[in-house]
Amino acid sequence: MITKLKSQQSSIGLHVDHHEFRALQLVRENDEERVSAWAIFPRLQPDQVDTETPRGLPERDELRWACSILSRRGFQGRAITCAPPSRVCTQHVFELPPADSGAPLEVLARAEVARERRCDPKDFEIGFWALPQRGRTSETMAVACSSQMIEGIIHCAETADLEVAGIDLAEIAILRGVQEHLNQVNADGDTPINSILHVGWEHSLAIVTLGARLVYVRRIPHGAGDAWGLATERYNLSVNSARAVIGDYGLKQFDEQLKRIQASCWSSLSKQLASELDVAFAYVSHSFRMAPLGRVVLSGYGATNATLVTQIDDVLGLPVRNGSPKVLIEAIPEQDSESLAARLAFAYGLASRFDA
Repeated sequence: MITKLKSQQSSIGLHVDHHEFRALQLVRENDEERVSAWAIFPRLQPDQVDTETPRGLPERDELRWACSILSRRGFQGRAITCAPPSRVCTQHVFELPPADSGAPLEVLARAEVARERRCDPKDFEIGFWALPQRGRTSETMAVACSSQMIEGIIHCAETADLEVAGIDLAEIAILRGVQEHLNQVNADGDTPINSILHVGWEHSLAIVTLGARLVYVRRIPHGAGDAWGLATERYNLSVNSARAVIGDYGLKQFDEQLKRIQASCWSSLSKQLASELDVAFAYVSHSFRMAPLGRVVLSGYGATNATLVTQIDDVLGLPVRNGSPKVLIEAIPEQDSESLAARLAFAYGLASRFDA
């Protein structure tokens, strides 16, 4: 008897920043996932991109150009899942009744967020979840994004004949992408405090978890673009050499002088990132005083950068792990697998939402 495998294709997880496009598509057969297509390629005209893309997606012409590349790279369909820029979302912490109380939790959560945002409860979309119990305190964390921003993302995609199958929160997608690397229980059976450091281009995120549950997000106003700026302005490097400095793929082994420039360009950024990460750990440690410290998981740019890893180790003294999903490492050529897979972790987290 031959059993036919049930195959399900994901939407295209699409993440765009000032520097590049990252896209990934998965196929699920029974309970196993595999990568059916992936791509990382530079923006069409990165010098003309004004800081961050306003809606997280480029304008029509560039988006259509990117779609043509994705089609040639083996991506199927026009459905995408993306995330609004974290800077347009707001975080809130408040108390709600227990989940089993029967109370209308979403209505109450919307009312709390509307009060803090000083707007109508219908003016935004919301995601919320219960935080771990602290003594007698039972709190809920919520993240909200304006409905106008969501509608703008959908309209932007539609101009390029794309269908938005899902819109996720950046921190949730990143957490989903690297979750296999989080230490959920330590050797003593305790739930530790971990942090994901996602290094973006214009900014980075420190996503702190208790085990695998998100409890705090800190937006850091520094990213790989800082290192790029030093490489191109202070050292006057070419575009290809600057790409080597930030760890782009497809570049030949660079010389000792360029290695020293890379270390210099990442030195200041690494100190800033490690300092902000230390603040995030301290904040959560104060809130959950009995929880031990776990590990730091890196995603985005610089996950294999020795200067960044050493600086985090010097400041925090915690294990640092590359957050590359195993399924991506298996799909990417060995030479580039570790750095590329970490860069694609965000897009992987978007694509692995098979409900989208």
